[in-house]
Amino acid sequence: MARMMNRSEGRDGREGRDGRDDGRRSRDRGSEMAGAVKPRRSLDGVKAIDCRDYDQLSRFVTEYGKILPARLTGANPKQQRQIKRSVRRARNIGLMA
Repeated sequence: MARMMNRSEGRDGREGRDGRDDGRRSRDRGSEMAGAVKPRRSLDGVKAIDCRDYDQLSRFVTEYGKILPARLTGANPKQQRQIKRSVRRARNIGLMA
């Protein structure tokens, strides 16, 4: 006769929700292998971002021309808006592709 399964057990007899031993791995957010740390592009001392300064703008754009997010650039929201506006203007006037 088949054995009655406990509510927390899976079909194969291993523990389920509470014991977390049903073959699935839990996501450990504090693990050491969380992901590669990318270098931050700091904006310390930058007053304004000029759309004609290609060297400065190229630090905030990928090699494919995409604008990097603020979490990678280290920019605060106001600076990120300046970066976005300046990169778009530089593309419009033909400085950036």
